[in-house]
Amino acid sequence: MGKGCMKAIKYFLFLFNVLFFLFGALIMGFGLWVLLDKESFMVILQESSTVLKIASYILIGVGGLSMLMGFLGCLGAIYEIRCLLGLYFTCLLLILIGQVAAGVLIYFQKDLVSDVTSGLHLLLLVGFRKEKLTDCG
Repeated sequence: MGKGCMKAIKYFLFLFNVLFFLFGALIMGFGLWVLLDKESFMVILQESSTVLKIASYILIGVGGLSMLMGFLGCLGAIYEIRCLLGLYFTCLLLILIGQVAAGVLIYFQKDLVSDVTSGLHLLLLVGFRKEKLTDCG
């Protein structure tokens, strides 16, 4: 490959990782918002604060991991640091393995997943209707 093609790949990898970093910051910000502003989410979801706290911690963790991955990828791509690129690849591989494992677990626990999703759907419908009724007076 020529030098121009390698530069293009380098900058596309950088751009991809900047987007990864920004979306991670967005997810982390949403998790912080859920954690700090419990009142509005408890009204909508009709759930206890412990469920919201756990969900917000999960969002904060996923967002932080995404931001770290984007940062490592950006530094590794721009400065062509093999160690950071290797760490970036290893983290991506671990995430892929985790996603495959979660997919297999969801596939073999279909009834449990359908019960949870139907319960969440019902909670969202009840919360939405209750909020509509309180807005009307």
